[in-house]
Amino acid sequence: MTLKNSAQLTLSLKLEDEANFENFIDFGLNAEILSELKGKAPMIFLWSAVGAGRTHLLQSVCHRAIMRKEPSIYVPLSNTENFSPEVLLGIDAINTICLDDIHTIQQKPDWEDALFTLYNKVIRSESRLIISANQSPQELKLTLADLQSRLSALPVFKLSKLDDKGQMAVLRHRANSRGIALNDSVAEFILRRAKRSTHDIISVLDVLDTISLKEKRRITIPLIKEAMNW
Repeated sequence: MTLKNSAQLTLSLKLEDEANFENFIDFGLNAEILSELKGKAPMIFLWSAVGAGRTHLLQSVCHRAIMRKEPSIYVPLSNTENFSPEVLLGIDAINTICLDDIHTIQQKPDWEDALFTLYNKVIRSESRLIISANQSPQELKLTLADLQSRLSALPVFKLSKLDDKGQMAVLRHRANSRGIALNDSVAEFILRRAKRSTHDIISVLDVLDTISLKEKRRITIPLIKEAMNW
């Protein structure tokens, strides 16, 4: 068992199968960021508003590492209630480390200490550390000043969020990849009612795909209202 698999089993983590670079549609808005993430930059701080696709990109980095047969780990810090800061111990030995939503550990000294320790260990290793948040490192309200200083010194990139046209393109692309036919009125209805993020769009498609297959029904507005309680 690889170190990556061992860590993920301990955390009960699972990457989304569709979270890869090929499925990330942005019409060139984030070309520089994608180039950096696909490259070998040892450390990156990625931030954006909710729904821009940070989680998708961090998981894409892990999928890319797996394709190269390199150990990787994705840690969603928004779920810290499910595990302790000890989860960060020893992961500096993993080739690619992606920490998502670190803003959720603000004002949590034990987590801040663990992240600071991990940062210092990664600096001395050959591992890659990619961190995401919903705000820039300078805007974080960390209790540990040294950690804030280290994070602020990283290469920082802001991810641009798609407009309505872009969100529609994501919805159609993901639906087509699953063999789901959506007419214009159905697609527009989903976008009007769903939260505007890749994660929420995929969650809606997951539900609709499952019910459509189970009940052998086409995806229509009445089915969506029934399935999503809209």
